[in-house]
Formats: sequence, structure tokens, C-alpha cells
Amino acid sequence: MISRRKFLKTSSFIAAGGMLLPMASMASSRRNKKIGVQVYSVRDALQKDFAGSMKKLADIGYTYIEAYGLDLEGKLFGMAPAEYKKIVNDLGMKLLSAHATYFTPEQAPKIIAASHEAGVKYLIMPWLAEDMRHDYSKIAENLNRVGELFKGTGIKFGYHNHDFEFIKDGDKVPLEVLISETQPDLVTFEADLYWVTKAGANPMELINKFPGRFSLFHVKDSDSKLDQTTVGSGIIDFSTILNNRKKAGMEYYFVEDERTDKPFENLKGSFDYLNASSFA
Repeated sequence: MISRRKFLKTSSFIAAGGMLLPMASMASSRRNKKIGVQVYSVRDALQKDFAGSMKKLADIGYTYIEAYGLDLEGKLFGMAPAEYKKIVNDLGMKLLSAHATYFTPEQAPKIIAASHEAGVKYLIMPWLAEDMRHDYSKIAENLNRVGELFKGTGIKFGYHNHDFEFIKDGDKVPLEVLISETQPDLVTFEADLYWVTKAGANPMELINKFPGRFSLFHVKDSDSKLDQTTVGSGIIDFSTILNNRKKAGMEYYFVEDERTDKPFENLKGSFDYLNASSFA
């Protein structure tokens, strides 16, 4: 007959094991959740210590990197794309996407070659200079022509919005012109959820109007004053948006936080919120 002391000891081990199993499962879930970050969020730190800043992002738990600063000469943040990629890979992360300066089909060969060297799956145009914001049909035509050159390369070409693309030109919304007048097989879009909200638009209404057009999201939050805040602490309904990722066509998302005060702390708060969520 088993003694009471031995029974209690055995029971305590069983109880502890029962606690450890879900904890182990949770730890496994944390390791497997893959969250991206747009490194413009830590732009000042990258200028001072590129590799060290990338390590801090890896230590937070980010898996995917979206770079910025691919120039017309094919340099990525001032370095060879292969060098950039190696630093990221050596830290256990993947360079998945890059933002490039605005370019034309004539300028595309160096951008495409650099994108291949970097090993990215996406190449995104993130900005239009003010003097270019008068003829969005012309911009759409350029996007289509560039997208044609990317077709068959294994790299998706796309465009990232800010808020100015929602300022109506007559009765037209510029971003809707860009989406409507570009071919889905040539041009995708990276929906910046903060800038959509800042512009007074609704991300879900945009997704419902143009399903399948948004391969990427920028996940960043807005407070009630429409200033940026840590993801999960603001007014954007990420649960609904990310639960509709299939409708949007979303394949990956990147956290971005443009605030310069405590950027790594800000990014950790966003990561922890998304990593603990049931929808991200």
C-alpha cells in the first residue's frame, strides 16, 4: 500500500507536470509566432550601431525584417545587399522585404538585381514626393510598367500608403486610383493601418472594397488624438483586421513605430501584445 507521504509527493509531481505542459506549449507557441518589423522604427540606432541594433530586434523576438533605404545604385542602407542580408541571417532573422526610393522602368534593373542579392520576397515603393502628387493615373502607369519587370522574378512589387493618398482630388481618392488602375498580378499594396486611420479612413472598408490587394500590412497603432502609440494600446481594431487577412490577401505584416523616444521599448511592447494575442 502506498504511504500518504509518497502519495502526496507523487501527486505534487503530477500536478507540477500538468502545469508545465501548457507552459511548455505556450513557450513553443511564442517561439513559433513569426512577427516582422520595419527597421525604420530604429533608424537613429541603426546609424550608430547597425549590427547591435539588429541584435536587439532579434532579442525582442522579431523574425522578419523589412529594410528601408534601397537606392538607385543598388545599395541597401549604404551597404551591399548581401552584407545586409548576412547580418540579419546570422542573427536568426530573415530579410523579407525592402523599401526603395521611387524609380522608373529605366532605373529598375539595379533595383531588381539588388533585391535578388538581398533575397527579399517583396520590394515596395513607400513614398511620393509632393511634386509627384498631382497625377495618380500617371503614377499607376509607372507602377504597372515596373511591376511588369518584376513579374517572374519571384519578388512581389508593391506600393505603401501614407495619409496624403486619401486627400481627394476632385471626387477621386488617390489611393483608390492607384489600386483600381494597377493590375493585381503586377502590383500589390502594403496597407499602413496607422496612416489609413490617420487619414480618417477605415482599414476594413478599404479591405472590403479591394479584397486580395494587400499582401503586406504595417501594424502600428493610433491613440485617440491620431498620434502613434504602442500596438494594442490605441484605437485600431487589429483583431478584426488580422482575422480578415485572407480577405485582404495579407501574407505578412511588419510592426512599425516612428516615434524616436525609446524605440526598442516601444517595439517590445508591440511585440509582446501581438505575441500574446489569439489573432496575430
